Amino acid sequence: MFAGILPATAGAQDVRPERTCHADADVGETWAEVDARPERWRCDNGGWSLSADAVLLRFELGQAESRVLPQSVVTHTGNFERIDVGVVEANGKARWFSSWPGDVHHLATGPYMVVPVPGVTSDTRAVVVRVVRPWSKTTLSEMRLDPFPEGTGWPLQRIVAMAAICGMLLVPLLINTAFYSVLPERYVIWHLVMVASMLVQAAFATGFFHVMIGFHASWEWQASNLAFSTMAGAALMFAATFIEADALSPRLRRLATRTGPAVWAVGIVCCIPVEAVRPWSAPAMHVSIGAVIIVLAAMLWDARRRGSESVRLQIVAWTPIMAIGSWRIVAYLVPALRPTEAIELYQLALALEVLVTALGIVSRFVAVRQERDRATAWALELEGVADRDPLTGLRNRRTIEKRFEILFERGFRTMAVIDLDHFKLVNDTHGHSTGDIVLRAAAGALIDDRDTKAIRMGGEEFLLMLRGADAAARAERCRRAITTRITAEVPGLEHIVTASMGLVEHDTRGNLHIDFASLYARCDQLLYEAKRLGRNRTMREKVTGFEPAGREVA
Repeated sequence: MFAGILPATAGAQDVRPERTCHADADVGETWAEVDARPERWRCDNGGWSLSADAVLLRFELGQAESRVLPQSVVTHTGNFERIDVGVVEANGKARWFSSWPGDVHHLATGPYMVVPVPGVTSDTRAVVVRVVRPWSKTTLSEMRLDPFPEGTGWPLQRIVAMAAICGMLLVPLLINTAFYSVLPERYVIWHLVMVASMLVQAAFATGFFHVMIGFHASWEWQASNLAFSTMAGAALMFAATFIEADALSPRLRRLATRTGPAVWAVGIVCCIPVEAVRPWSAPAMHVSIGAVIIVLAAMLWDARRRGSESVRLQIVAWTPIMAIGSWRIVAYLVPALRPTEAIELYQLALALEVLVTALGIVSRFVAVRQERDRATAWALELEGVADRDPLTGLRNRRTIEKRFEILFERGFRTMAVIDLDHFKLVNDTHGHSTGDIVLRAAAGALIDDRDTKAIRMGGEEFLLMLRGADAAARAERCRRAITTRITAEVPGLEHIVTASMGLVEHDTRGNLHIDFASLYARCDQLLYEAKRLGRNRTMREKVTGFEPAGREVA
């Protein structure tokens, strides 16, 4: 690509005038009237103006017999009312030919249009071009003579480079579309708008659009202006939404969000095909883009000063294109300088901006994902804390009520409610701190694995959800282990702490359905029965089916 943007070496067939001069004129003035006043002519690269209705360019060919004769005039594509080409012979007589916008030929190998120059002979001393009501200075400043009737565009290596740059603009469109499906942020949309506008503007600026569609010169000028203003406005909106909220001055953010739509409005006004707008159209566009560069530079500087992480890549992305854009604006607005589009450098800067900005979006995407992952992990951690009993570390009642149906469907169809016997006596005799130790020891005796879920329901009451053919036996072992565990871990108790249990076991082969409250209430009734019969025991039922009337059969 870098090789492609290098200026092509001038070939042996190039037309090199001895001197090129230009002068402003009125539409009604003849060539002889303007030519007779040397003070009106300027023979350097400056002084281009759109204030007059017409501009004359004089290409002096000289008298060398070996010179290459021009066959056409090639210039940067732009809007105009008419182009008159005059062939001036040695005797001073001129033959004139007029071309209208519909007559010009657009090159597909560069952003150029071609106007034929018929009748040039060895006696021709000058070629004069009169552009009536031009809309852009670059149409005048970049005009040259060409030795071929169809004109000469870019060399092959430059065509490949420009095509590659245009192709690279397609990649962020696909990437951002994929990003937005998982990260619906506004700055992704604005980047899509910006890149799409860049692609349209690049297709016109490089001339590749004419390969697919034959665009009229006036429509091309309007479409290019709209794409340019949309690109500039979207760039400000992208920066305003992309830079972190705490890393940019609210005043600058508001300024960007107001300047963006204003630039787009300027682009629309400058496309109105009215003669009163013509002299101010291009200068207004350049001034509005200059305002965008100033605001964007201020935003990047402010964000960097405030420690923004996302702005570093944006500075790398935007600095080249802002520098080239500033050069183009100054060259256009300062009369002493030669206006230029700097197409090659500008397109390369566009490609760099798009690629680096896309990397910035990827980096921001990763950062947002990491932030969301951390937030999710923190939420899960908080949920885990909320779902856990702080004293024993077991799940709490909220967990089992929330997940009961899922556990029941997964085969956890045995419920056991366990209560410590005479636990109030432990608190009254040894204090609540010892009671807490007893509760932790009891919780440690309850197995919690892939087939058993242990829950503290509150106070000295625990609940087990179990699955498997030996669920009732495992629950009984847990109940007995409570006494052993408390005796081993809490010495000095005046009496042995035992536990009572109420257990309901469902037939795992059936299709029974029951809600948590009903099943828990039945287990609690069985627990109460175990307490009534002397404590330190289990009362259990196994549900095998339902009678037609709906009553459970034990």
